[in-house]
Amino acid sequence: MANITSANGTLTLVGDWKEEDIALFQPVLNSWSFYGQYGIQYCGNLSEQNKSASFFGCGRWGFSGTLESFHEWTIDWIKTHGPLTEQEYKDFLKNMHKKDLKIEMSYEDDGDDFFVEETGFFVSDGEKLIYYTIVSAPIEIPWEDYGKECFDAAVEFFRSFTEDADDLKLKKWVKQWIRPSHCYLDYEPGEDVYEFLENNLFMMEDAFFYDEILFDALKQNIKLKEDERLEEMYRFMEETYGIDYTLELPEDFDRSELAENESDEEFIRWYEQLEEKMKAK
Repeated sequence: MANITSANGTLTLVGDWKEEDIALFQPVLNSWSFYGQYGIQYCGNLSEQNKSASFFGCGRWGFSGTLESFHEWTIDWIKTHGPLTEQEYKDFLKNMHKKDLKIEMSYEDDGDDFFVEETGFFVSDGEKLIYYTIVSAPIEIPWEDYGKECFDAAVEFFRSFTEDADDLKLKKWVKQWIRPSHCYLDYEPGEDVYEFLENNLFMMEDAFFYDEILFDALKQNIKLKEDERLEEMYRFMEETYGIDYTLELPEDFDRSELAENESDEEFIRWYEQLEEKMKAK
């Protein structure tokens, strides 16, 4: 089942919206609650004097992708549910295009394993409603919020690609280079790596797939286990994202950016705080 995201934000009517324009939009907006799972579940009152209203919505994986589907979903909803009619929707689209009206969506999207701030616009070409994402900025949730269990799960996942890795060095690398995520809790020892990455595709993209320097930073201190599992991970990365982790960095590459960003003592204190936080729960 796809992950459900929750979006809270503000809907703003951009342009010279009059009461008659809002009247054409209102039945369309009402239909956007769809099945009560994906769409806009609540939106405040709009008027010519008050062109902004708070809203709450739910998305499938990410709310921006849900908004991009609104036109097709609205067409289907008219055919199967109503009370919005096909003519009402056509009139709304034509009017929106003719008067160059826009609908701005500015919101925070809280998903199963991500948190972003986004802004986008609905526009109409006269026949279709089109959504454009203008700004999308991820808000990273720190390891401290995920907790020791999630951090340790990430460490064990990457440990499986190494040979007798030094525990402290590996943990420091995970903290420095791996984006916090709880998806590693789902990994079972011996599980097919490609299948795991594929099943967690959406979360993994934001979790640790930076660029080619990721594993080079690890190889400075830890020996990787050159086996089928590592090859499967490399293959997944190249086929899915076009990232080739097997490439060697150029000789003139500034390796200073691969250096550890904290001392052993600093990390140990941080890790002890994770342990204390877990015990306090």
